[in-house]
Amino acid sequence: MFYIKRFLIVIFSICTIFGHQFFISNTELHYKEDIQKLEITIEVFTHDIDLILENANLKIINLGTEKEEKGIDIFLVDYLSDNFIIQEYSWTYLGKEVGNNYTYFYLEITDFSLSEKISILNTIFMNVHARQRNMVNFYSGEIIQSASMTNADPVFSFNF
Repeated sequence: MFYIKRFLIVIFSICTIFGHQFFISNTELHYKEDIQKLEITIEVFTHDIDLILENANLKIINLGTEKEEKGIDIFLVDYLSDNFIIQEYSWTYLGKEVGNNYTYFYLEITDFSLSEKISILNTIFMNVHARQRNMVNFYSGEIIQSASMTNADPVFSFNF
């Protein structure tokens, strides 16, 4: 786990330093077996959020503040609903944190049970960047599985 996080920090730092020539997102899924919950954190570049909001003619000024345009969260939840799907489950949007470089989305699934196979579609920003790569890390106790989704292969099935 330490090495995965370290690798992702290096990749995100390189992307920031070299003008964001890489198009990547990172999603962390943490299964809490004792409470049957899946906690989800999606980390993306803030300027990619700005881009999809601008494409939707929404004002990005005051993004992440109390003065944020009211329709932005609704738009982002709809966008995530269309582009981040866990087979047979619906997630609940808990909120977001907007920083200068990164934005974090927090989601959860209650009454989640770990089945033999869990398929995930992750097409976040693939409609904007042809070279988009979406990393997904699934943590369940001592088990860690990782996947990389691209335009050519946006679905991955984790096997337990």
